[in-house]
Amino acid sequence: MGRLKINQDLAAGAMFIAVGVVGLYLGRAYPMGTSLRMGPGYLPNVLCWILIVLGTIVGGKGAVLGGLPLERWYFRPLVLVCAGLMVFALLIEGVGLPAAVIATVVVGAMGGQEFRLIEALILGVALALAAIAIFIYGLGLPMPMLPR
Repeated sequence: MGRLKINQDLAAGAMFIAVGVVGLYLGRAYPMGTSLRMGPGYLPNVLCWILIVLGTIVGGKGAVLGGLPLERWYFRPLVLVCAGLMVFALLIEGVGLPAAVIATVVVGAMGGQEFRLIEALILGVALALAAIAIFIYGLGLPMPMLPR
């Protein structure tokens, strides 16, 4: 019997399963409710099970059919995209939605190999305008637009 080689599909499947299992563990205290009266734990629970099923399918495909070999991991994009999410969480209340979105886009874009500040700022402004249109005007969410 041949040795199982870890490939991209197998690694992705394992990651999906791990995230799903961790999500189920972290959300175990939330009440599920029913399909008609969903509790706060219903949707996260369903999404975690979907991740586990998809991870099993993708990982199984990688184990049976093989796939592309794993490539080198690049930590700069991983760190800066996560930092962008943290920037958004830290800035949204203090500086408002538009500035938080622009800062998030710029920090996340710095993780790319071809970072250009002007392009990131243009994209950030476009996404900030879209976020304002969708969340503040479209959905009527009470989010700050300007610094406090």
